[in-house]
Amino acid sequence: MDLDLMIKGVEEYVIEQRRYFHENPELSWQEFNTSKRIKEELDKMNIPYETGCKTAVIASIKGKKKGKVLGIRADIDALPVEEKTGLSYASKTKGVMHACGHDAHAAILLGTAKVLNEIKDQLSGEVRLIFQPAEEDIAHSGAKCVLENMELAKGIYRIISLHVMANVPSFKAELKSGPVMASSDTFDIYITGKGGHGAMPSEAIDPVLAGSMVVSALQTFVSRENNPLETSVITVASFNTSESYNVIPETAHLKGTTRNTSNVVRDGLEEKMRRILDGVALTTRCKIELDYHPGSPATINDLEASSLGEKILEEMLGDGFSNHFPTLMTSEDFSRFLREIPGCMMFLGAAVKGNEYPHHNEKFCINEDVFILGVEYFVKYALAYLNN
Repeated sequence: MDLDLMIKGVEEYVIEQRRYFHENPELSWQEFNTSKRIKEELDKMNIPYETGCKTAVIASIKGKKKGKVLGIRADIDALPVEEKTGLSYASKTKGVMHACGHDAHAAILLGTAKVLNEIKDQLSGEVRLIFQPAEEDIAHSGAKCVLENMELAKGIYRIISLHVMANVPSFKAELKSGPVMASSDTFDIYITGKGGHGAMPSEAIDPVLAGSMVVSALQTFVSRENNPLETSVITVASFNTSESYNVIPETAHLKGTTRNTSNVVRDGLEEKMRRILDGVALTTRCKIELDYHPGSPATINDLEASSLGEKILEEMLGDGFSNHFPTLMTSEDFSRFLREIPGCMMFLGAAVKGNEYPHHNEKFCINEDVFILGVEYFVKYALAYLNN
């Protein structure tokens, strides 16, 4: 059977699965029904799989000949958002919504499984389909759990993924080597001084002053230490202390996030922040403690993996493909796979005309007609990579 016709033949199936997932969203680490549905579909296809990390599923499709192992990953969790799209298949779960497209990612991977399983005798190697939970949980990454605890996550030669994008025109695709998304870490800064009367600051040790200096001093790294060609962001997003007009408080608490497009910069940032805070502490006589929470690294696409993907997308889309686009300052825990395994993430345009609501918005919406392009990309990438 013609491959393009075979791919086209799963389009309705992919949309059907996506609508089921969209109606029944589940938060990170709670994707039990989603995982159950995925396993049921794989059972219908007689595709073996491994389960782990509560709700993760990794399926294995082995070709007729032995060879390399390609991983294809999709995230499956939803967000704590009350849906207001008005869609006929809108979320049935109050306060939970697939507002980032992970329902589409899971459905596209199931469609890919259907096609690859039909042509597995043409494969020289193995494809592992990774349905990963908890991408949205920055502190407790689903990718980290899968990599550390599941056997089928080991021994993968190359790994690929995609993300549907509501702000990229439908039927367009973006892929390039190098950084495509930033890292995402968070931090708490605890400042302890000595409380006192607002009219007699000399008798106190002011944590508010220290906190203000911290906010400013952290920016000296961004503006004066960091290479301006390697984007870095340090944002203090919360500054909590006393609400009194005339009491200098004893403590202050700052919270924030850091973003970096270089993992080398990111890996050294905590130490540099501690040095800056030590300087402020010495100047203000306050005790300053940093509690740094590593999240997802920067998503950095491998050159060789991206080059193959670019060739496939150019053949599929012609001028609809671009490898010139800005690096996003949002993050993705697929980056954890990319630190262990060469691979790449592609962005699939899915904008709905007239709907300009971004990812994580209550009215987020994507074009179902583009999903089949995701299946086509995955299938053709598998064939090109394994049979090369």
